[in-house]
Amino acid sequence: MTFSIIVPTFNEERIIAKTLGAIRHHLSHIDYELIVTDDGSTDRTCEIAERYADRVVRLTAKKGTIGANRNRGARVAHGEYLVFVDADISIPRANDCFAAIAADFKDNPRLVGMTVKIKFAPGEERVIDAIMHGILSRVFWFMNSVLRKGAASGEFQAIRRDAFEKLHGYSESLPVGEDNELFCRLSRLGRTQIDLRLTAYTDNRRIKQFGWPRLLKLWMVNYCSVAFLHRSHATEWPPK
Repeated sequence: MTFSIIVPTFNEERIIAKTLGAIRHHLSHIDYELIVTDDGSTDRTCEIAERYADRVVRLTAKKGTIGANRNRGARVAHGEYLVFVDADISIPRANDCFAAIAADFKDNPRLVGMTVKIKFAPGEERVIDAIMHGILSRVFWFMNSVLRKGAASGEFQAIRRDAFEKLHGYSESLPVGEDNELFCRLSRLGRTQIDLRLTAYTDNRRIKQFGWPRLLKLWMVNYCSVAFLHRSHATEWPPK
C-alpha cells in the first residue's frame, strides 16, 4: 500500500520546513512520496520545500482555488492513496497513524475517504479549543457514520486514488468548501469516516486572529451555501 502525501502551499516559508521535516523524520515504515504543490508563492516556500519533498509542483498559470492546487498535486502522484494535509499540520506518532489508516482501508473495501481528529498541539490548546474540537470531531462522526453524508476538514483527508479520479477530484470552481463537497460526493460512491483514534495537530494562529464564533459562522454559512446552492458564500477562507 503506497501513499502520496500532498501538501498545498502559498507563502508558507515560516512553517513549511517544520511540517515537511517532521514527516521525513517520523514517517519511516510505510511506502510514501511527499509532494508539495505551490500556488504561486512569492516568498521562499518552494526553495525550502525542495529540500524535503520528492516533488514540488509550481504554479504555471494564474493563482486558482485550493481545490485546483490540490488537484495539481494529485495529477503527478503515484500512490494508491492520496493524503492531503495543510502546510501547518503535524502528525503525532506518524508511523502508527498511517498504519492505522492503511488498516482502515484494508479492513473496509467500501471505504473511499477518511479523516482524523484535528486539535491544537499540547500546550497551545485552551479548554474552549478542546471543547470545540471535540464537538467538531463528533459532528464529522455523525455526518459520516450516521447520516452517511460525507464531511471532513481539508486539513487532513485520505482518499482512495481510484475514487478520487472517478470523481475528478476537488471542485476547482469553489474557493471555499471544496473539502466537504468532495467528501459529500465520495459518500455517494462508498463509505467515508473519521477515525476518532487518530489525531493531527494544526496551528492555532487562525483562532487567535478570528476567534471561534466568527469561524463557526463562516463555516456554517459556506457549508449550507455549497450544500444547497452549489456555490461558496465567501470568495476565500480567512488566511492563517
